[in-house]
This record gives sequence, C-alpha cells and structure tokens, in this order.
Amino acid sequence: MALFREEDERRVRELLAELERPVELLLVLGPESEPLPGAREIDFSAEARRVCQELVALGPKLSLRVTEDAEAVPVERFPAIAVLPAGEDVGIRYYGLPWGYELSSLVGACLDAGSGEPPLTEASRAALAQLERDVALDVFVTPT
Repeated sequence: MALFREEDERRVRELLAELERPVELLLVLGPESEPLPGAREIDFSAEARRVCQELVALGPKLSLRVTEDAEAVPVERFPAIAVLPAGEDVGIRYYGLPWGYELSSLVGACLDAGSGEPPLTEASRAALAQLERDVALDVFVTPT
C-alpha cells in the first residue's frame, strides 16, 4: 500500500523540495518483542523503516540512517525517529509509527527542521531567550 495518495505525494514533493538545508531521519530500532495485545501482528520496526524510506524518496534533501544502537541519540521508546537538521541533534523525536494522519506530523517536523529559521515569532524567541535553564517539551499528537 502506498504511503500517500497521488495528489498528496505530489504536494509533499513540492514542500520537501523547498527545504533550505538537509534533514536526516535517524530511525532507532529497539529490541524486538512480542506484539502488544490488540496490536495485531505488526512488525513495528519494519513498518517504521518502510515509512521513512518512502518519505525520504520524496525529498532530495532528506536522508535516512537506521540503527539499532539506542545510544546513537537519546530515545525513550522504540521505534524512534530523530529528526536531525543538518545532521544536528536538536531533540526532535517521533515515537511509534507515523501512519495515516499522524504522518503529517513527521512531514511537518521535517519542514520545520529544514527551514532556515525556527517557525517562531520574534516575541516567542525573545521570551525563550529569557529562560534561565533548558526546558524539554513533550507534544502528543492525535488526529482526533
């Protein structure tokens, strides 16, 4: 089954063609285990690899590296996709399988990472510069 419908694939190609810098997707595969109850017989590692490969094929500045080394970048769950703008680990992670509507979150992360400037207003950047310590944000995405 194709990752995108034809018209969506064309639009994603157009968006990814506008990336200003390269973006690497680092897929960290975890230890294989029995499928969770209710998860059917899904090979999460293989599916995550397929999704990343198909996405990378649409963008000339996207690349994929796959590892089983959980030390490559800090991750908490598997499979994990680290989005690395210009190969730099800036802490962007996608955990699980970006299937269906969730795939747009991964595409959006690639677009933000590949842009020249963070997608923040000057006021937001100024407020962040006032922080006295590093802050980690977890964002949970669901289409419902």
